[in-house]
Amino acid sequence: MKLRFLCGAHRAELTKSSGRAITCWQDGFDTGQMFYEQQMWQEALPHLGCAFETSEIMITTKALEANNAYELFTSSASLLMGAFGKLGYVEQCQNIYSITVDRLKRELANHPESELCITKNLNALYRQIEELDALTPQQEPPISFTYPHTHTAVH
Repeated sequence: MKLRFLCGAHRAELTKSSGRAITCWQDGFDTGQMFYEQQMWQEALPHLGCAFETSEIMITTKALEANNAYELFTSSASLLMGAFGKLGYVEQCQNIYSITVDRLKRELANHPESELCITKNLNALYRQIEELDALTPQQEPPISFTYPHTHTAVH
């Protein structure tokens, strides 16, 4: 299953504008974190998913200094994995983990000067997945995402 949280038009707009990408990431992460802290995990998912995808765009487009972009990417993935885990969506949690680790490993191969930062982020993910592996696999309920358009509208 391939998870998508951003529509094509929004993805294209964020790729063109570093400022909009940073704002979108901040809005999505903050809103998702607020819902997460209120244990409203289903409501947190679309916001955290947008933040996660936007943070990957920021790595690709170099919207931020690389080490900062890696931190935002890992933080976004971590919170998104946590929300999926709380809802019992083990497969989706594992997918986000794999996407994140694979991307960070590619970045490590292409940017060995960032080894310390990337390794720190990878180690945080390894620790988190060990904790999430303690979840008992169960039948996953169907996912129904409501996409947040208040902060993501493209004009």
